[in-house]
Amino acid sequence: MRILRILVFDIDGTLLLSGGAGARALDRAFHERLGVPEAMKGIHPDGLTDYDIIRRMGERTLGRALEEEDADAIRDRYAFYLKDELARSEGFRVLPGVKALLDRLAREKDLLLGLATGNFETTGRMKLAHGGLDGYFRFGGWGSDSIDRSALTRIGIERGRALAGGSVPEGGVLLIGDTVHDIRCAREAGARVIAVASGSTPAETLRAMDPDFLFDDLTDIDRFLAAIR
Repeated sequence: MRILRILVFDIDGTLLLSGGAGARALDRAFHERLGVPEAMKGIHPDGLTDYDIIRRMGERTLGRALEEEDADAIRDRYAFYLKDELARSEGFRVLPGVKALLDRLAREKDLLLGLATGNFETTGRMKLAHGGLDGYFRFGGWGSDSIDRSALTRIGIERGRALAGGSVPEGGVLLIGDTVHDIRCAREAGARVIAVASGSTPAETLRAMDPDFLFDDLTDIDRFLAAIR
């Protein structure tokens, strides 16, 4: 079966909410490595890659760039603490309509589902697994691929194209995300955009970026299928 569409999903705010588990785990990892508590305070992670978040934590609390060794150690301990934080996160939830939509999309043989997310691959997969969403996606561009969101988005899309064998027609790549950063990066990568106002970015702000489609959430499967066709 020829692949006609590649759908690339963001994770946080689009597929699920971690209830602050990621921020708490990063705080714990940073504190353990560098002795600074509450390093995430004042940092808004929407649209940022995990390496960029760690970089900003260092600049905010220490006034300098972190050594690569420190950043990598924080990354590794973040994964260790995230497992615990996810397990006890009362606010964790898969967003409305997501599971039913992915179940429906998985039955479409001409679609290829992947990810473009600022999460490190290890911790991004942990979030998906905790929400029962880890079996749907065949490729991804991750925060562990690049600190730059645009670059990891392009990497993810190229991985999807490689899996599709180069058969995807013009306009056949769509990115689904909840922030202005998702829209910008999709445009830079030559993808169409389905913006979803299910995260912290208001619908009016997303609309001002002129996405191809704007949904309040992912509950209307028929409308979503019509959009991607």
